[in-house]
Order: sequence, then C-alpha cells, then structure tokens
Amino acid sequence: MAALATSTTVEVETGSRAGKPRLTLVHGLPVRVPAPGRSVGKGRLRPPTRRRPVGAPHVVAAPDCGPRRAPMSLLVVLGLAALVAALVYGVGALANSVVVQSEVPSTTTVVRVAAGESLSDVAAKMAPDSDTTAVVERIRELNGLDDATVRPGQPLTVPVSR
Repeated sequence: MAALATSTTVEVETGSRAGKPRLTLVHGLPVRVPAPGRSVGKGRLRPPTRRRPVGAPHVVAAPDCGPRRAPMSLLVVLGLAALVAALVYGVGALANSVVVQSEVPSTTTVVRVAAGESLSDVAAKMAPDSDTTAVVERIRELNGLDDATVRPGQPLTVPVSR
C-alpha cells in the first residue's frame, strides 16, 4: 500500500508527525501510510523478504479469548420459554390450591345493628372464621342493600358460624 501511495502524482500530506501514520490522497481517496520503520497489522509480522517455511503453522498472534460458543437455536429458546411458562403456571395453580378459602356460612340469623357499628363490624362478629368482605357482600344480598350504610337498631339477616 505504501508503494501505491508514493507512485501517484496527487499526494497531499495532512499532518505528518514523527512515528504516526500519514493520510495521503491516492486517486482522490484518502489512504493511511505508515511512518517509516513501523509495521502494519496485528501481531508479529515477518519481514517481506523472508518467506514462511513449508509446513510451518500460520500463527499471527495468540487469541485474546477462548473459542466462541455457538448461539442457541430457536427451537431450544422456545423450549426453554415453554418450560418457564409451565413452571410459572404450576406455581400459581399450587398457590391457589393452598389458599384456604373460608366459605361464607349458610346458616343465618337476625341481628340488630348497634350504635356506631358498620356492616364489616357485624360480619367480623358473626362469622369470624370467614372472609369479612365476602360476608359483607352476602349480608347486602340477603337484605337487599344498595350500599354499606346501616342505621342503629336496623334488623339484618346475617350469616352466622357455629
């Protein structure tokens, strides 16, 4: 490449410093020309006058890292994704089966609301082993209530656990 750069008629030097490559224009294209005494490329290079012995291994430089692993195929990636999805689904199903769903009691009784008492207070008092929100919804269904407001002395049909 250095010989090609010196044989042209159009040669413009754009910043030559000692020991640094120069930029030379060859047929209108910039070409890097090494400084005198510097080699081009990576690793050890033999002089251009000395040929490689026949049968000698072609080693330019030691590799920087080990051999590169082949990428995983699409089939393997899809299989792993399906396995992870099945595991997540299985853990979710197991968690739902372990949660103890306390049912709202089926037996009912009539109580009167005390002063300052709310539906959730009545539900917690009458069915302490059940989910309070489920019992409140059941009380609203049994009594035809639109909202959770009650007044003191109001009779309510409530589920009761025995």
